[in-house]
Amino acid sequence: MDQEAGKADGDALRERALDEMEQLLESAVALRADLEEHEAACRLIIERIRSGDHVSPVLDDVHSDKLRPQLTDSLGVYERLRHRARLRLIALGVAEGMTPGDVQRQWAITRQLASRALREARELD
Repeated sequence: MDQEAGKADGDALRERALDEMEQLLESAVALRADLEEHEAACRLIIERIRSGDHVSPVLDDVHSDKLRPQLTDSLGVYERLRHRARLRLIALGVAEGMTPGDVQRQWAITRQLASRALREARELD
């Protein structure tokens, strides 16, 4: 029975890690779209200022009042989900037998950061 409980826990960890990765992927797609919109706005700003236009009407035309906070929010969501997904993968890896040294090596992080990530991974949920 203990082996079955361990397998169920491992399966639950795996499902949570997969859910986190799917959320991260969705966020990456949204961030890419926001970055492409921002890139297009930057190109337009450059083109218009080079042609002699004043900054204020150019910024109005690219809707900078909406574009900037949209990109900032998208970056924040992506970074939050990226961190959480990384912790989920670390938790799953540890459950599968990864050592702190493995975590350090796999994520190319310092020993101190690996220790902190392991602590945060244990505190999830």
